[in-house]
Amino acid sequence: MSLNRRIRKLKETRAAVLDSLQDLPPEKLVARPRADKWSILEIVEHIALAEREVLRGLPDPALLVGRPRRLKHRVRYLLVLSVLKARIPVRAPSPAMLPQGGLDLEEVRRLWDEGQQWLQSYGDGLDAAGRRRAVFRHPVAGPLTVAQAIQLNQIHIDGHARQIRRLRRLLAG
Repeated sequence: MSLNRRIRKLKETRAAVLDSLQDLPPEKLVARPRADKWSILEIVEHIALAEREVLRGLPDPALLVGRPRRLKHRVRYLLVLSVLKARIPVRAPSPAMLPQGGLDLEEVRRLWDEGQQWLQSYGDGLDAAGRRRAVFRHPVAGPLTVAQAIQLNQIHIDGHARQIRRLRRLLAG
């Protein structure tokens, strides 16, 4: 799949998640199924923060430096990919990925929009060699290319979208 198609699919998934929440009253967005579980709004904030963390805080693209990918990074990437695909619950691998709360849906949307716009702009400026450079860093998988970062992000969002749908059903019942 081309980089532009991956980015477009990611944007479509993101839009679908956010659009599905527009009709929810604020009290449902912040309701927690249990005290130790995240609300819908916290889940969405987590997704936006995790994307930003892997994309290294959305820096000026000229500041991104290629990082060597050793065998251990390739194995860890496959492990993270497998865990996400299997929907195995894990803790956020970085404190920067934890939701702080206190944001409304529009604020989270703006935060997530920034990441998506930056990613589109970054991807548009890449040549073939740039697409192969591992310039991003996942806290567990290590250095990632843009395609790998998008793939992990897509699977991450898909998993949390299912979690949000379950939580919506629970809150409706």
